[in-house]
Amino acid sequence: MQEQENTQTTEQQVPEELVAAIENNPEEVAVLIERLGLINDLIDVVELGVGAVDDEMVHSLARTGSTLAEVADEAAEPETVAGIKRLLNAVGDAEEADAKPVGAMGLVRATRDPNVKSGLGYLIALAAALGAQADDEK
Repeated sequence: MQEQENTQTTEQQVPEELVAAIENNPEEVAVLIERLGLINDLIDVVELGVGAVDDEMVHSLARTGSTLAEVADEAAEPETVAGIKRLLNAVGDAEEADAKPVGAMGLVRATRDPNVKSGLGYLIALAAALGAQADDEK
C-alpha cells in the first residue's frame, strides 16, 4: 500500500509530457542520464572560470577589445585596403616569378627597369610613412 502511494505521489509531481517523452524515448533518456555527470562537471568548470575572472582581467580584455577595434578601423580605411591588396598581389606575382640571386651590379642594372623604379618609389614612400608614424608615436 505504501509503495502504491509513493508511485501516485511521484506520478502527480512529474508532468505528463515528461512521462510520455521518457516512455517514447527510453534510449535517449538513458544517454542523457549517463551524460548528466559530464554536464555537471562542465558547469563546475565554468563556475570556477567565472570565479577566477577578476575586475582587472575584465578591464584588460576591454582594453584589448578597444585596441583591436581601433586596428580594425584603420585596416578598413580605403587607402589601407588598397595598399594591402597591392602588396598581396605583388607578393603573389613575385612568388610566380623566377627569382634569381642578385649582387650589387645586378641591383644597379635592375634600377633601369621601370617596374623596379616604381616599386622602389613605393618602398621609399612606405619607409617614409613608417618613419612618420614612429615619430608621431614618440
